[in-house]
Amino acid sequence: MKKKLKKGSALALALVLTLSTVVMSKVQAAISIETDRQCSVKFELDAVYPELSGENMTIPVRMYKVADVNQYGEYQTLAGFEDLKLDSISSKTTAQEWEEKAKSAVKAVEENQTEATASDNLIGGKGSVDGLSVGMYLVEAEEVQSPYYTYSFTPYLISLPNNQYYVTGSDEWLYDTSTGLKPDQQERYGDLEIDKTLTSYNETMKGASFVFDIEAEVNGEIVYSDVVSMVFDGTGTKSVVIKELPAGANITVTEVYSGSSYEATGEAEQTTQIVADEMVSTAFENQYDGKLNGGSSVVNHFEFTPNEKTADDQKQSAEDGVWDWEQQTDSTQAQE
Repeated sequence: MKKKLKKGSALALALVLTLSTVVMSKVQAAISIETDRQCSVKFELDAVYPELSGENMTIPVRMYKVADVNQYGEYQTLAGFEDLKLDSISSKTTAQEWEEKAKSAVKAVEENQTEATASDNLIGGKGSVDGLSVGMYLVEAEEVQSPYYTYSFTPYLISLPNNQYYVTGSDEWLYDTSTGLKPDQQERYGDLEIDKTLTSYNETMKGASFVFDIEAEVNGEIVYSDVVSMVFDGTGTKSVVIKELPAGANITVTEVYSGSSYEATGEAEQTTQIVADEMVSTAFENQYDGKLNGGSSVVNHFEFTPNEKTADDQKQSAEDGVWDWEQQTDSTQAQE
């Protein structure tokens, strides 16, 4: 039996594989849908973020059925997902509207504590789900982390079966289809602590200043460079913490000024690597060298405050902002 399918047919999201912004909502297919057929979905990630396809990366994916579909390609929304308003879709339904419908489906799943219809763990960027009845499904992947990055995924809707009429001109329904995920990458961060211990002190000198240069490098590029100082009025230990350095960054801390009449009792340069959500430390030690050379230090500290974007200024550059300058004799005081 052959019929032309009405608008809203299982269009659907045949371009989900490439996550195109073009969404088809009307398929001029002549073959009706076999509603008793089972469908399958094969997931395969592209190479935008290679580490997501690594053998040690596992991405949990869940699928929720939100609507049935009849032989004519007309959707009947399931209970709890009425806000998707799938009966209103047409060839004029935009990609943004489809995104909003997917967000609405996610909200319904959370509010109703809906159990997933099917799930799979993508390993090495690949996975598959089979035994699915025809209809429309929400695809939702869990956030995952690598040592250096956090990856989140945009949820989307996909219809089963699928159709590539507007891509290939074929009106054949695809009960076994392939798709991908749309990942977003955010850097992870860690902190650096610089510990300084002064084991002996000359009261006559009145203050001992020490200056450290800090550089962070990622893939050969300097991503952070600054100096900090510590001033002692006696023996003891002080610390300065540098927050939110990129995870995986190679750090070099160099004591560029050891204090007049004081000498280092260990290495003047130390290296470490930033670990996500942790604090790594370097430790330096100095002692009085018996000389009577006075001295002090001042560090010029610059801090950038970006301007806030407004709805009327969407083209504002992310680099727009204000640099604040401050002279510091002791960087530990700025953290109190």
